[in-house]
Amino acid sequence: MRSDLLNTELLEAEILGAFFLDPSLVGEVAVTIQPEVFAQPQHRNLLKMIQELNKRQQELSLTTLATVFEKHIGKVGGVSYLSRLISSTATTAKLEDNVRQLIESDARRKAMALTKEYHAKFADPAAGGFEEILDEFEQRTLDIRPKALKADTTVDDIIGWYEDLVLKAQDPTRALGIMTGWEALDRMTLGFQRTNLIIVGARTSMGKSAVANEIKMRATRRGHKVADFSLEMSKEQIYNRMIANMCNIPLQALRSGNLTPQQLERISSQMDLLRKIHIDDSRGVTAEYICSEMRRLKRQDGLDLVVVDYLQEVVEPAERNDNSGSGLHRVCQKLRKAAKDCDCALIGLSQVKQSVEERQNKRPLISDLSGSAAISAVADDIILLYRDEYYNPDTSDRGVLEVNLAKQRNGPTGLVKMQFHKDYQQIA
Repeated sequence: MRSDLLNTELLEAEILGAFFLDPSLVGEVAVTIQPEVFAQPQHRNLLKMIQELNKRQQELSLTTLATVFEKHIGKVGGVSYLSRLISSTATTAKLEDNVRQLIESDARRKAMALTKEYHAKFADPAAGGFEEILDEFEQRTLDIRPKALKADTTVDDIIGWYEDLVLKAQDPTRALGIMTGWEALDRMTLGFQRTNLIIVGARTSMGKSAVANEIKMRATRRGHKVADFSLEMSKEQIYNRMIANMCNIPLQALRSGNLTPQQLERISSQMDLLRKIHIDDSRGVTAEYICSEMRRLKRQDGLDLVVVDYLQEVVEPAERNDNSGSGLHRVCQKLRKAAKDCDCALIGLSQVKQSVEERQNKRPLISDLSGSAAISAVADDIILLYRDEYYNPDTSDRGVLEVNLAKQRNGPTGLVKMQFHKDYQQIA
């Protein structure tokens, strides 16, 4: 341990000495390092002084530093220590490698401290639920990774972007995301794009679940990996609805079990498709739980599309100074980040406020979503559903589902009308 501390101290001294050898490096390197990565207090203080001189646009030298920080020079070991530090540094050639090594060493210390902290939590049943602690531990381990260790990929990113643009010009299908098979909607969206958070909102019985199930099944048939986190319906209820759709069997018959041998045979033939969709019907889960499961599924089998039914049921612990939508805003942010991390599209189903029922035109607007400000600020796309026959049995639009693409961050908006067969949970 003593040897490690000595090596770290020498490494820190060599980094700081390099700034005095070539003050031009201060603006390039010193300002990007956090003082906290230095283990020695005098070195943390010295870096802060170097950064302050750079902020004041004063050139770094021993004389300048001793003059400006005369009253605090003892906090960095004194002039004699600084003189030895500068004279012992022979070159700046290893500065970049030394900085990376120091930052990694700091990250290792944080990882060991975190492991020690959570060792006690995992061992104590009274510390909280295992899943909750595990989610928290996983998130904090991800936060340890320092940005400074990530290579600058700007040039590679630009080249990759341009190459992809060329390929799209040669083959326009490369621009397409996860297609729904509803041509009018797909023309507007070009398919649901990976990394996007797509909100589907509607009042009860409008068809949110039917739309989600249809999208899940169509995506699975195209070979996409799909996961469904159902916080409202059980697996049995979801299976009933999907089988009604696939086998042309009335939902009520599936619920009651009033089925013929031929219908049971048709159901059996579709079970392989159902098995391909990962369905988690755990109740009372947090966004951290969903994100953790998404990462696990991505690692193990791949993941292209996720459905969360529904957002307002995701548990989010309250924080100080929360307002009515703060928790939902954090949930949306976490899910959108997970979609980006997992390179998948995420569809979140959302409730619409009951106040819609009180006005003459009951078609929902974005402002009618429960927690609308929180959702609209984060969502990439927002789709609102409406069926006129639910409110007006004599309407000329019987069986019509209005699909309103009310927001699309990177594309057009518009209204699409589809046919909804409620008994069979089919949308065409």
